[in-house]
Amino acid sequence: MSISKFESWMWSYLGIIVEALPFLLIGAVLSAIIQIYVSDDFIKKIIPKNSIIGYFIAAIAGIFFPVCECAIVPIARSLIKKGLPVGVGITFMLAVPIVNPVVIMSTYYAFPDNISVVIYRTIGGVVGALIVGLLTGIMYDKKKKNEVVKDDNVGLYCDCCTYSNNYYISLKGKIKNLILNASNEFLNISIYFIFGAFLSSIFVVFMQDSLINNMTSGKTIGIIIMMCLGFLLSLCSEADAFVAKGFMDNFGVAGVIAFLILGPMMDLKNLILAFGFFKKKFVLKLLAMISVVVFLICLVVV
Repeated sequence: MSISKFESWMWSYLGIIVEALPFLLIGAVLSAIIQIYVSDDFIKKIIPKNSIIGYFIAAIAGIFFPVCECAIVPIARSLIKKGLPVGVGITFMLAVPIVNPVVIMSTYYAFPDNISVVIYRTIGGVVGALIVGLLTGIMYDKKKKNEVVKDDNVGLYCDCCTYSNNYYISLKGKIKNLILNASNEFLNISIYFIFGAFLSSIFVVFMQDSLINNMTSGKTIGIIIMMCLGFLLSLCSEADAFVAKGFMDNFGVAGVIAFLILGPMMDLKNLILAFGFFKKKFVLKLLAMISVVVFLICLVVV
């Protein structure tokens, strides 16, 4: 490894981290506020039941409830248990991490000269969530809830979205609870992000040869590879755009959009989490639907 290559990698790696950290921090704080102070019952009240309007409201609810993708899984499960139609609940779960305003801002900041990435990601995410949600509703809305969700007290929560349900009387207690949960969430998502940034910077600096370019030049192959990366890297949606931009030259806009839509909807850590809250058969069907819908959106539209 030459010194110049190492320096290029180091600056690329640090650049990705420095650019993304503010959005990670903002996202962690907002997510902690929503998780602690906004109840499931309140969310359930503002999303109409048994109406197509409910699907559309669920698809844009992330604008007002900017929580991370791992936090949204237990919230969606709780809403479904409390009577929200399964299809609407899944639409809510898939769309919230993408239409989150912090995610939209970070995507724009990562691609300031390519606004189409922001548009494709946001609209594609909403459309994809609606399609998967409607299909899920057709298959499961008339079935019993116990065919979809598991019983209470599953005991599987990720560190970044667990929080105490104690209601502190003092302002000091509330602030302490908020800081604790925001800190836990920030540290948890940072671990995934740092690993993803490491891989992305290596790819950008050391793998820009003609062999890789030829291998990834096909749109279909690029979409499939980036969907796999989005699933495996398990990045937080508030910062995944900074990692994705390192793959733009090799995989193109369609591949990058596939990465940016699939990851927040269902990545590896979310799959494990979903198995703890939903029935295994339901989760596997959901993963298959998400994969097919995202692939077709990126192949046909982008």
